[in-house]
Parts: sequence; structure tokens; C-alpha cells
Amino acid sequence: MTPDLLKRSGRRAATLVAAIGVVAGALVSGAVADSAPAGPSAPAGTTTKDFTSVCTFPGVGQQEVATTISVGVPDSATTGSRNAIDLSITATLPANVVDALRTAQVDNFAGTGTADVDVTHNGTTMTLGVPGLAVDGQSLPPSGSMPLAVFGPMPSLTVYTPGDVVLRAGQKFTATVDSRRADGSPSPLGVFDVPCAVKVTTPPQDLTVTFTVTGNSAPQPGLGNQRPGGSLNKTLKYNCVFPQTGALDVTATLTGSVPSSGAHGTRLRPSLTVSLAIPTAFTNVLRSNGAATMSGGGRMDVFEVNHGEGTTLGVPGLVASATVPASGPVTVKLSPATPSLSVPTAGSVALAAGPELSGTFIPLQADGTPTALGAFEVPCTLKAGQNPALGTIFIT
Repeated sequence: MTPDLLKRSGRRAATLVAAIGVVAGALVSGAVADSAPAGPSAPAGTTTKDFTSVCTFPGVGQQEVATTISVGVPDSATTGSRNAIDLSITATLPANVVDALRTAQVDNFAGTGTADVDVTHNGTTMTLGVPGLAVDGQSLPPSGSMPLAVFGPMPSLTVYTPGDVVLRAGQKFTATVDSRRADGSPSPLGVFDVPCAVKVTTPPQDLTVTFTVTGNSAPQPGLGNQRPGGSLNKTLKYNCVFPQTGALDVTATLTGSVPSSGAHGTRLRPSLTVSLAIPTAFTNVLRSNGAATMSGGGRMDVFEVNHGEGTTLGVPGLVASATVPASGPVTVKLSPATPSLSVPTAGSVALAAGPELSGTFIPLQADGTPTALGAFEVPCTLKAGQNPALGTIFIT
């Protein structure tokens, strides 16, 4: 891969992350049809915390890394409302780490990351291992330390009982780094993991951010007919609002798996893919506007109950490019970046499809230029009378 190709690859990755940002931004701003479900409470206040991590680098071993985390949360929230959460991390790689990378013929790198976020509400705690974060691609400086930015979409949170929601930077962060020479070829280090943990200090480092949810207890979504976790293949109906056609029913096929059991304190990760059969009525609109392909980003609600406390996670994900056929419907695939789950005590975690599914779609003509439709939002609501159960994880 040449340097130019590597740079273009980085731009494509940034574009994909930006597509999810478009979805979140549209939902936050309420730029959806009047019949759409209410959008999230936008982050209004950002709290910044400086702390020290201990990271393990190839050829160098464990090193202390100065780290800053910025978390945006609502100034106020009410029960049953969606709350958008913003997260960004900046780390400063020490000069000796940068020197070691340079010695290993590394000229530039990019990567992905997974960050732990502890969420506590009314005494119930769950650690989310949030995947799909981007490690900003850049070249090594001639000398000295270098800053490193990590960013990406976070699941939104909806809670149904009043009280404080406490967010805490979790104990672990892992970056998977693709290192390259100046000519774009892989460096001798290739692709490597950099595991990091919050440095243990006395007193502990303060990494908490709190926002308060007010109001009476709100009705919670249903869990359906729960069963132990396992492989997943089920069909659900959503009512979605499209441009020009208005509301149409859409069939969603959910595939993946839910762990059936696991020990407390361990990471348990459900997997989920959502295939959406876009009705012919709207596919005709795409064709009439010259659309050859359609892609974008979206959000899938997952309702979970942990020790009696219910929370809806709005899990962001990418919509892969799909070809618009000459006739009939088009099927698009949303891949939510489902976080891993970890709880500190024995019990169970029940999962179900949540009340909403939303997306921002970007149709393109055959030459890659946008259609007259531009980017548009499609809010969807789960139709009543279905079994939304995804499965229960039994925690030992």
C-alpha cells in the first residue's frame, strides 16, 4: 500500500465515523419528520479529566501515559428521555515510546480502540466495553513526545427512574495499531495491540461525571418472552418514515448471538446485525432520483434489565453500501457497534430490541455524486404486539 493509498484509507475511515456523527447530529437537532420519536437530549456540558494511564508498548513495556478524557453529558434530563453522550480521549505518547517506534521503522500509524465506560444508576453498575473508536492516523514527529487522539460514537442512554447517572472512565482501554513505513508498507511491528489501564493511586484518580435524571418513573419497554442467550435469528416489524412516501412498514431481520452465561466481572459481548428490507414504494423514489447505491449510519435501540434496573442503549453503527436494484425492494444492513457487558455481581441481564431504530442514509448516483435526495433521516418505531426478546445472560 502506498502512502497515498494509506492516507485515502484513513480518509475513508474518517468518513465512516463521520456518517455515524451525521446520524447522531440529526437526531440531536430533531431534524426528523414530525411523526418521528423524540430525539435525544444533546450534551450541553463537557467535563474534562486529566489522569495517568499505564500502557504496554512493543519493545518498551509498561509506560505511564498522560491522558485526558472529555465527556459531554446533558445539563438536565428526564426519565424516559434519550441522552446523548460524547466521548473523546487524548493521550501523550512519551518520547521514549516514539523513539522506539521510529527505531522499528514506523513512520505513521492509525488504528481502532475499545474503551471501558462504567455506568451506575440507582446503585446498579454495568461496564460497557465500547468498540469502534478511531485512533487518529498521523506521522511520527522528528523527536519528542506526540499527542494521540481517540474518538468515536458512544451509545445513547435512556433510564426510566429518577436519580443520578454516574459515568466513569473504565479501568481498561485497548488500541489496535496498524503501523506503517514511510512507503506505506507494514513496519516490522505490523499490527499490534496497546493495552492500557488506569494507574492505581491513593487516593484513586477521579474519573467520574454525573448528570441527574428527574421526573416520575416512566413506562419501560417490554422484554418479551425471554429465553437463555444463544444464536439469534428473528424478524421484527418497524414503522418507518421516509421522504416523499411517508410512513411505511419495514421488516428487520436480526441475526447474531447473545451469551447464555458468564461470570461476574468478565466481558460478555452480544453480536447483532440488522438487515432492513426497504419497501418497493421507497426504492422507486431512489430509482427515480438516479440512486445506484445507498449507505450511511444508524442507531439500534437495545433494552437491557440488570438487577431490576432497565436502561435503553442506542447503539450506533454503520450501514454498508447496498446496490439499488432495477426493480423491487433494496435490503440494507446495519451493523451496530455492540458493546461488551460486564457486571460486578451475580444475577442476570435480559436483552430485548428497544423501541426505536433510526438511520441517516446517503444515496449516490453511479458516478459517486449525491442524488437530489441528499442525506436523509429515517426514524423507525417498533410495532406493538411482537416479541422483542433477544435473550438472557445468566451471571454467576
